[in-house]
Amino acid sequence: MLSCAVPSCQENSGNAIQEGYNVSFHRFPKDLKLQKFWAKKCKINGKWNPQSSYICSKHFSPNDFVNDSKAKLSGYVPSHRHLKQNIVPSLRLSSKSKTPNKCTSNRDAKTAQLVRDTLAKSFSPSISPEPVNTFSPASPTDSYNENTIDRSDYIKLYNDTLNECNMLKAENRHLKKKEKKKKKMKKYWSRDELINCFGLLYHSEKAFAYIKEELHYNLPEHFAFRQWAKSLEMKTGLIKDVLEIMKLNSDKLDKIDKLTVLMFDEVKIYNKTEYDALNDKLVGPHDKMQVVMAQSITSKWKQPIFFNVNESITKAVLCDIIEKLDDIGFKVICCVTNCGIKNVELWDQLKITYTNPTFFTPSGRKIVYIPDSSHLLELTRNWFLGTGFCLNGAEINKKPLEELITKAPSEICHCVKLKEEHLIIEGPPQKNIKLAKELLSHCTATSLLHCGPIEDFQLLHSTADFIKLISNWFDLVNVSEKHDNNEFKSPFGLFSYKQNKLLNKVYNTISSMRCKGSNFKNLQIFQKGILMHINGLKQLLQISEENGLDYLLTANINKDPLENVLQQLSSIDDPSSFNAVKKLKMIILGIVHDESNIIDNNHEEYMFSQTFKSLNISLNDKDNKKENSEVTQKSDSDLMSENEFITTNIDKNENEIELDAIEYLASMVALKYKSKIPEIGHIEVLNNSNNSSNKKKMFSSMVHLSNNEVMIPSYDFKKIIFRVEHLFNKFTKCKMFIDSKLVAKLTKKILSRMSVEKKFKAAIRTYVEERMIIRVEFSKIHKQYLKQNI
Repeated sequence: MLSCAVPSCQENSGNAIQEGYNVSFHRFPKDLKLQKFWAKKCKINGKWNPQSSYICSKHFSPNDFVNDSKAKLSGYVPSHRHLKQNIVPSLRLSSKSKTPNKCTSNRDAKTAQLVRDTLAKSFSPSISPEPVNTFSPASPTDSYNENTIDRSDYIKLYNDTLNECNMLKAENRHLKKKEKKKKKMKKYWSRDELINCFGLLYHSEKAFAYIKEELHYNLPEHFAFRQWAKSLEMKTGLIKDVLEIMKLNSDKLDKIDKLTVLMFDEVKIYNKTEYDALNDKLVGPHDKMQVVMAQSITSKWKQPIFFNVNESITKAVLCDIIEKLDDIGFKVICCVTNCGIKNVELWDQLKITYTNPTFFTPSGRKIVYIPDSSHLLELTRNWFLGTGFCLNGAEINKKPLEELITKAPSEICHCVKLKEEHLIIEGPPQKNIKLAKELLSHCTATSLLHCGPIEDFQLLHSTADFIKLISNWFDLVNVSEKHDNNEFKSPFGLFSYKQNKLLNKVYNTISSMRCKGSNFKNLQIFQKGILMHINGLKQLLQISEENGLDYLLTANINKDPLENVLQQLSSIDDPSSFNAVKKLKMIILGIVHDESNIIDNNHEEYMFSQTFKSLNISLNDKDNKKENSEVTQKSDSDLMSENEFITTNIDKNENEIELDAIEYLASMVALKYKSKIPEIGHIEVLNNSNNSSNKKKMFSSMVHLSNNEVMIPSYDFKKIIFRVEHLFNKFTKCKMFIDSKLVAKLTKKILSRMSVEKKFKAAIRTYVEERMIIRVEFSKIHKQYLKQNI
């Protein structure tokens, strides 16, 4: 309720309404001088607030108001009237008067002026409410002399204003603390709210910050998103939170990057019952766990999306996963798995054969089913070593390889990869893909033809040709890079004629080949799998071309990424279902890194953890801890390692073999330093005209870059390497000794006996390092060889 500030006036807004008066109330002016003059006229003493004080219209003459023509013509007095500028109250004021003390000296006048200036600076317009009427800074109509304003009133007015400002500041600080405390209060967000808010943050961090900071909407902090991610709900079936994150990423991916490959397989777990304290329930007993992973066929993203226990993948489950991925924008065009018993049973459910490896979803879309190439290579190796093959009357078996491995060793040889464990098909070696790749490799085929470990020419050549054919096929179906001069190591579709010619040759060979034995008259599972892979690969290329692709990176359609996950799950100390699910969750969050032995060309993190990482939201509590262990990085070339060396006792001139092996090692070193030292060697293309025995002998001891290219070291570099080899044997005296910085000291000692250009010193050190690795391994094998012959 408003009341008049004149001491002798009893008017207020309540009385005026009840008695029907047309009385208006006018706030004190904002101008300090005029405000003070009003207070003086009304005889206001003591503390008062000019912002909440009013004077009624009875203390102003009718001429003091702005004329309202409409009200005048209508004959009524308006309830809301506006004062003219520079008007002061003049009617019905208090008769009591107080004679002010005048400023009689110049000093007092200056002090008064200083107070006025200070008040003008201190009294911010944003603090003071706007008055009903507006005044200009001009002097009022009733002339008054500013020198007559008393000094004590100015000081009092200043103190009152200062006190009010301090009170407002204190209240402002209190409100800020209250608001800050309110922000810090824990807020329980539902998962749907967090997903929606995270979507806003993911699509635009600036928009999220603007809505939160400028518009003051209550949005979650980063730690809330971190806690939500770490509380990932791991229920059997599709992982819903993972699908939500994939849906967010779908908006930022191109159409071709959303072409998806599904891969699935199972892992054995301990069959026991455990208590899940978080969900307050018993888990188990389960003896196997099924995992499904999605991967792009063109880009690097990958993500586990499904798991189940004691359940195999059926047609209904597979189609449901495909439909759910379609709903969030990811188009599945291919499924990949191994040739296990349960997966072969799935072939019958999907009604697929090796001649037509496709099936249709309920929506009518065509999906290609392709067996995993790595598993097919393992099975081929096992059958090759176990029974051998018969192809058009010719035998293919392991006898040439056994002779190649078991004969007496020279210390170094260009056939460096084969060991006795390569021929073992029981226990862990049976499923070792690395052993299968090394055994059925182009290098092995070349070594067989060059060394000729057996006299049976037909068996030797049929075995070498088969190994070479399988090696070329495996190279073609495991391409991870676009640029390669070798047509069999280039993406499928770039060299269509030669690549299809190879696939047709493999198809005819596998379909005509039979495993040796009276019980193996029909095609085996691994043969059907290879035939299915070839037909499926051709159809997959057609579907990819319909979606805008020109070629296929075939490494993206094998299940190496999934195999890495399964190996990590099986490697835990207690791989029960509860612990396996817990480990899978840590893998998805990126807390557990790849510790498997499978070589995966896709080193990208999983989409779920990569999404949070892109927003600087760490899900790993150990991110800030530095690793103390130092990892020694070796050459990125194909130089020999400790696990790749084996000596062979070939029934030939030992010195000749050693010279070939030294030259082979020299070509490897030359390959590594070719970009830095162009004159260290050259790459030569083998033509069909190179049929002479001398050229065959020369090229067999070189590093083969592809089927028709070899790395040949220069004459000067070979001369240097032979000198280094002589000094190496002289200083080591064919013995091993323990010393720190052995390679550095030995290289320095060798260089002190030679005069070579500075640019060759790094290459010499690399050669010495690799020779030392060979020496260490040779000493171990030589001891074993001596024990066996004692």
